[in-house]
Amino acid sequence: MSLFLDYLWVWIVLTFAVGAFGCLSYFNNQKGRNLVIALVLPILTLAVGLSLYYGVDTDRKSVRRMLDALIVAVESDKPETVCQFIKAEGIQKLAQNQMRLVSISRTKYHNLEIKVNDAASPPIAKVRFIAVFYWKNKVPIDGGFLEHPVPESVRFEFELVKTKDQSWLITNKFDYFPLRSY
Repeated sequence: MSLFLDYLWVWIVLTFAVGAFGCLSYFNNQKGRNLVIALVLPILTLAVGLSLYYGVDTDRKSVRRMLDALIVAVESDKPETVCQFIKAEGIQKLAQNQMRLVSISRTKYHNLEIKVNDAASPPIAKVRFIAVFYWKNKVPIDGGFLEHPVPESVRFEFELVKTKDQSWLITNKFDYFPLRSY
């Protein structure tokens, strides 16, 4: 079921399939009723799909929103705001220490994988993605500061726990692996 609620492309493919079926039925019989079916069914399919995709909130969508909000907090360069997304005290200290050394001007992520375990109490989500940070140093490196932001690619793997207020927080199961600097 989450396939239909979490992925818009499923509804687009289904709409094309329904449209193709409607066109085939019209071309086989050439009746006015089949023309109406060929035109109306794909529109109805897409309308149902869009209303389900945008109208139903799922854990995967809320995790993705949390990651987007976390990125905004990181780019705002406010460690106390970033720490609101972190439950584990050790990870909070790591974030504060890193943010004391560098400022991040831009962040983007890709290859996002989210696996939600609703059976756990409270629910947990395992998240994995690659992020690219554009950073400059706040503390001198070799006696100087970087003139332009440096991109750095990092793979993150961590676990989130769902709180009573339906938000997600980073737990102490947190790993990151620097991939490369450009």
